[in-house]
Amino acid sequence: MPIVNDYQQVKETYQEAAELGVGLPVFCMEDRETLEAVLASVLEYGQEIGVEDLPIVPAWTVRYPPRGQMTLITACGNPMLGTQLMFSDLEAFMGEHSPYRKLRVLPHLDHGFPWLDGDVFEHFVDQFASVMFDASERPFEENVRMTAEYVDRVRGRVVVEGAVDEIFSEGKDELKNELTTVDQASRFLRETGVDLIVPNVGTEHRSTADQVHYHSDRAREIRAAVGPIMCLHGTSSVKPEDLPQVPRDGFVKVNIYTTLAVHGGQAVAREVLQSLGDIFSETQLKQLIQDGILGETVLTSTGSRPIKPKLDRVTNPPRRDAWFGAVKRRCNDFLEALNYGTFAR
Repeated sequence: MPIVNDYQQVKETYQEAAELGVGLPVFCMEDRETLEAVLASVLEYGQEIGVEDLPIVPAWTVRYPPRGQMTLITACGNPMLGTQLMFSDLEAFMGEHSPYRKLRVLPHLDHGFPWLDGDVFEHFVDQFASVMFDASERPFEENVRMTAEYVDRVRGRVVVEGAVDEIFSEGKDELKNELTTVDQASRFLRETGVDLIVPNVGTEHRSTADQVHYHSDRAREIRAAVGPIMCLHGTSSVKPEDLPQVPRDGFVKVNIYTTLAVHGGQAVAREVLQSLGDIFSETQLKQLIQDGILGETVLTSTGSRPIKPKLDRVTNPPRRDAWFGAVKRRCNDFLEALNYGTFAR
């Protein structure tokens, strides 16, 4: 089906998920391999439970300073080109020749800073299903004012997610990490008119530190005041056993990135390490051994096959497939944990 970016359809999809107790995973990405792995995971899961049009939210940042994903999608680093390419890939994956064409795909702009990504907010607003208008680095009053002004400009065109206050980023000790209060969340929603809100309930970005604690009790308090319209960031900090509870606490949207990158990157590294005898010549391997980088056993890693570069190992597909498989499996973990099986009921 076409990409789902009609405002009312998007709202209805989020409402359906909330009613079923599902957390829609927002899988962030910066390459085609991850995009297809996400789609393949949802397609496979849907086949298992007998639902061919499961919803999924692929997402990306643009110039977000911690990880500007659309500046990384191409070697030239042009974020507008990166965004165009991502939408182009999505259109192809939703086309008549694609196995993924029946999925409900709701593309999301994550962590859009208005002072950095204003061009994206304006030029691509009608292609996104939802956008995160992130003015949380500014004082609360300014955040509210800026967010409200943007909501007024795009009302009825795109679902807008707003960040009530700053979520701590690992390594940036100057940023506050105070839990969002019920009053803050209620006021932010009331005065901005956003569709979804990001409260801070103790999680933090890009961290698995033992001291991080997901405050389920605070999440439920905020849900009681605003409804199940919350988005969870810093999901890597949430214990696996706590994930099924997250939708019931009011989070209808759950952001996921770091764990995909780690699993994908490690799978690629394993693929390369296991193929060294098919990537390098014997002379090159001996030099790497002499340099102390590799051990002698690498010279027997190919078994009876000759040690030399082989076209089927030096080209991209083996590394692509390693990344694809690892990321797909990790995505499946989250579909299961966030209660996607209830879509079959």
